[in-house]
Amino acid sequence: MPNLSVSVREATLQDARTQAEAAGLTLSAWVDKTLTEAVWTARFARQQQRNAALGVTSEALDAEFSRMEELRRRAAG
Repeated sequence: MPNLSVSVREATLQDARTQAEAAGLTLSAWVDKTLTEAVWTARFARQQQRNAALGVTSEALDAEFSRMEELRRRAAG
């Protein structure tokens, strides 16, 4: 198991506590939410880069989604 011990400046910790309180969350829940959002933002950015490298456009993705939804509707009867 990795060592998750980190050193944090007091001002940074106080800022995090303030933001957590403003969001109505505990510090732990706020940190979890913030890290989760950062992970998904990074994943989305990487996917956008891959799509661009492959020449996949938003229009093509929209068309494929519509096609798949139509197939799903037909299969559902």
